Amino acid sequence: MRKRFLGAMLLALGIGLFGGWGSAQANSVPEPTQSMLHVCWLKDAHVNPAACEVVRMPDAFEPAKAVVTSSVDFPDFQVVALDLREVSAEGYPVFNVQSIYYKDLLRATEPIIIVMRDSESFPRNGIAVRDSLGRERVFGIAISGEDGSLLLSEVDR
Repeated sequence: MRKRFLGAMLLALGIGLFGGWGSAQANSVPEPTQSMLHVCWLKDAHVNPAACEVVRMPDAFEPAKAVVTSSVDFPDFQVVALDLREVSAEGYPVFNVQSIYYKDLLRATEPIIIVMRDSESFPRNGIAVRDSLGRERVFGIAISGEDGSLLLSEVDR
């Protein structure tokens, strides 16, 4: 049983690194929502930190600060904590999603800094927005294995 679970975890990790963290991304037509959202390390961002709202995750790891920006306004913006609940029969990770912060409108002109929880294999930090079709979309914030940059990848809940 333990070997099978470990195998499923490794399979899910491989899927996460090369094709998204969940079946939502793998099975749907790509939508511009993800391309309108941007995340990067604070040290790489071109923002004035003093002018940004700061959201601190529970059990935050102080050096891990990300900046979330958008090229358009998004209603129902949330910063969320992600915890791995299970790996589906198809090998996709499924997350418990807990809202940590809510803002009725994320404006393109107002970046938000997130002091993130430490992440290992799976994303533990994320954001949620309502897309142009009225659907809630949840994205995990993951660290790239290639260059250490931050990536957004849609997750299943």
